[in-house]
Amino acid sequence: MLSLTDRDAVTAALTDPTIDPDLRALIGLRVWQVDTDRRRPLGEILQIVAVQPGDTSEAIHAAVGFPITYDQADQPGFEWMNDHGSWFELAYVLTDDFGMLVFVADHPDTNPTLLFNCHGVADRRTASTTD
Repeated sequence: MLSLTDRDAVTAALTDPTIDPDLRALIGLRVWQVDTDRRRPLGEILQIVAVQPGDTSEAIHAAVGFPITYDQADQPGFEWMNDHGSWFELAYVLTDDFGMLVFVADHPDTNPTLLFNCHGVADRRTASTTD
């Protein structure tokens, strides 16, 4: 589990070769897009959480601050979701000027309910067998 709330943590994640390169690219892109006012601490604008294979529901809920790993969870709904192939990106707008991005690994060992919910929203097309 990654929980990034400041620029130092983001820098550490972006330079950590053990973190999936696709995730590092997504984190770098989103921080670059959102962190436009360098006078404010990043943690006042954005939190990034990466749910990885093996993370428990309890750990996910603790990092996010509310339950997101079961149906009808008592949570604010995500504003939008992007399917990046190996990662799903859930965006939560929590206040007028603070948001959270939750990246969810598309991996068989990722929390099954959260992964199921991501796949349920994703608009993946499969190759036709008649092509």
